[in-house]
Amino acid sequence: MERYFISGTNTDVGKTMFSAWFAKRLKEEGKSVCYIKPVQTGYPADDDSAFVRSYAGLPDSDARVLFTGEEPVSPCFLWDEFPMQEAADQINAVTGFDVLIVEGAGGLLVPLDMQHQVYEFARICNLDTILVVPNRLGCINDAQLSAKFLEAEQLPVAGLAINDHYASDPTNRDRNKQMINYLLPDAIRYIFGSMK
Repeated sequence: MERYFISGTNTDVGKTMFSAWFAKRLKEEGKSVCYIKPVQTGYPADDDSAFVRSYAGLPDSDARVLFTGEEPVSPCFLWDEFPMQEAADQINAVTGFDVLIVEGAGGLLVPLDMQHQVYEFARICNLDTILVVPNRLGCINDAQLSAKFLEAEQLPVAGLAINDHYASDPTNRDRNKQMINYLLPDAIRYIFGSMK
């Protein structure tokens, strides 16, 4: 089974949109897909699994959230001790699919509690990270920082997913991608979204 951790250079960069787009694309290739969001704050007003189910056409059982909190804040403000091992056990128990997509909350270093950060799901669950990068001012720096962090942590990267929804104009859209490709050769694997 292919196992992916979807993270981003920050919050609100298109991780859920990419997860839905990716799941739909994989389904169109004839692959079975399971989507899990280990932690969702701002719930139920924000329910990323519902969006992924709707967009990709997944049944309820194949796209779900494990732990939720109503306030839209960093998980560390809602859990004194986030149930990390319980979440990891549920993720690692997934079988019978061609692809598992696990979407993180915010960026790689979002604290789940005083002990754990979101990126640890990639390590504990043996997931290859796809890093979502919004194509906007600052994205070159942010992409490099996140990629270098993953490299330092010796976590496998399955590539970058560039979100063109944020591009200000065609010139900067293309320049950003060209520079990222130069600085992180062959890292861009997916391009999605559209210009405003």
